[in-house]
Amino acid sequence: MEKNENIHIKLEIGRDPNTGSLNIMTRFDTNAPNFKKDENGFSWSPTKEERELINEAFDMILRKQ
Repeated sequence: MEKNENIHIKLEIGRDPNTGSLNIMTRFDTNAPNFKKDENGFSWSPTKEERELINEAFDMILRKQ
């Protein structure tokens, strides 16, 4: 897999122990240029590549369930 400089997140697929359904957790790189934290909270503006990655992961999970 090529390194993509526009993806600053990591996705983790897990299984809910109570329901058995799959879920996606997103880990953010807090040093990424599209992630900000201030006194009001957190802000994330996904890059085009991050949106594509998340959509691909959701599509994969929907096909498996």
